Amino acid sequence: TPPMIVIAGEELFLSNQHLADAQSAIFANDDPGLGLVRLDAAALGIDAAAAILDEVRTPSMFAPHKLVIVDPADPLFKKKDEEESDDPGDDRLTPREIFEHYLESPLEGATLVLVTTAWPKTTRLHKALDKVGGVKWALPIKADQALGWLTRRARDAYAKAIEPTAAARLAQLIGPDLQRLDNELAKLALYQPEDAAIRLPAVEALVGFQHEQKIWDMINALAEKDASTALRKIDELWSLDPKIEYMATGAVFSWLNQVLKAREMVQRRMPDALIGKELRLWPPDRAQKVLALARSWGLSGAARWSDAMLRVDLANKSSLGEPRRNLEKFVVEFCAAAN
Repeated sequence: TPPMIVIAGEELFLSNQHLADAQSAIFANDDPGLGLVRLDAAALGIDAAAAILDEVRTPSMFAPHKLVIVDPADPLFKKKDEEESDDPGDDRLTPREIFEHYLESPLEGATLVLVTTAWPKTTRLHKALDKVGGVKWALPIKADQALGWLTRRARDAYAKAIEPTAAARLAQLIGPDLQRLDNELAKLALYQPEDAAIRLPAVEALVGFQHEQKIWDMINALAEKDASTALRKIDELWSLDPKIEYMATGAVFSWLNQVLKAREMVQRRMPDALIGKELRLWPPDRAQKVLALARSWGLSGAARWSDAMLRVDLANKSSLGEPRRNLEKFVVEFCAAAN
């Protein structure tokens, strides 16, 4: 274990993993007891770096090795112009320089871990730590990296394979949020313990159902012109998944598009059963609501609301307003006009 470790990045799941790895490497399965010390840099004041190293250099009476974790450590590493004092006679070392000097002669039997969100690679401290493997990155993954991460995590943490279609569906439902992806993997691994793989039906049953049922509850409230219930369902959706905006707006747009197509088929005097089959309207009560709206709106009404929902989707994707507020505004306007 290097004498100093920096865990850098905003991905909390990876940051916690690196912390757990450091603790396991030092204490194995033993209780760290007084050998583990946690500090908050902001609470230590102007001489925080010196206070931290004082703690590192103070041996633990009850543990052979000491682990000092500073979380968060961001206040220690301000920009250079912020570190410099207004007093030209102030020749104090910056925290970064203090840690550089410590690395030249670190204390045996102690490890310092600094947890920070921002970490430049251009400093001498980074280069010194990087040489000894002391920089651990906790960077958020991109959406297209979720499939690979799910495959590795299912194998390494839960001794399970995951089908590519199951991984793709899980990534679609959750997005690249590692903590939430891992939570769902843990549930899926226990769902069918005798199966060596996590499969698509399990993802649909445990994860997909939660999202889709809430979305359809919101759409059913819209069909009933019940704004208060629809808004409450939006609250429930966002508490279930704060990144659900594209799925939610996409589902509403798809529903409105079904109403528009149903109206076109009604004008062609197609039977209800054939319209339901063509548009795959299921279950029957949902099909009846689509057909009822199609008849009451007419082509111009159905087209109007489809166009309004399309504008909401475009606004979300171009950062015009906040997605949840855009959807709530649509719900209020839709129900008021419908009533």
